[in-house]
Amino acid sequence: RSPRVTTMAVTAAANRDVDFGDLTEKNIGQLRLLNQQLYPVEYMDRFYRDILNAGELAQYVYYRELLVGAICSRLEPQDDMTFKLYILTLGVLEPYRRLGLGSRMVDYILKVAAEQPDVKEVYLHVQVGNDAAFAFYRKHGFEQAGSVPDYYKKITPTEAIIFRKLVNQGKVANGS
Repeated sequence: RSPRVTTMAVTAAANRDVDFGDLTEKNIGQLRLLNQQLYPVEYMDRFYRDILNAGELAQYVYYRELLVGAICSRLEPQDDMTFKLYILTLGVLEPYRRLGLGSRMVDYILKVAAEQPDVKEVYLHVQVGNDAAFAFYRKHGFEQAGSVPDYYKKITPTEAIIFRKLVNQGKVANGS
């Protein structure tokens, strides 16, 4: 077998074995533990309280019924009465990467955004030097849209690159 066929077969298997699940008061502790494994920063209690109100914008990802990742996002109102969807976190535990799970989460959140005509952009911050994340988001159609020099306070490098993807362009919200 060629490596490509093997990777495609693994990804196909992952698609059958993947489920999404809601974050609730009863399972929010799992998100805290997951984030401790995934990120070099500590999220404060307010993050976890706020994300409980995110509904479909925050989801766990399960692989063969095992919690292996999560995506957390929020809607941000804009002055022109539209919204941006901000991806706060998106991560998969190391042993479960390269199975297409991150792509499933991005596809999921882009679909959620597309179903809300007033959402015009999906964006996130990526730490400078995280080349794997740069490539991942570019593969999904995100474009580099600037940088924030001192975005991160307790880790280095402190600079973040903003990646964004425009959605719902040219669509007008239906008032009926």
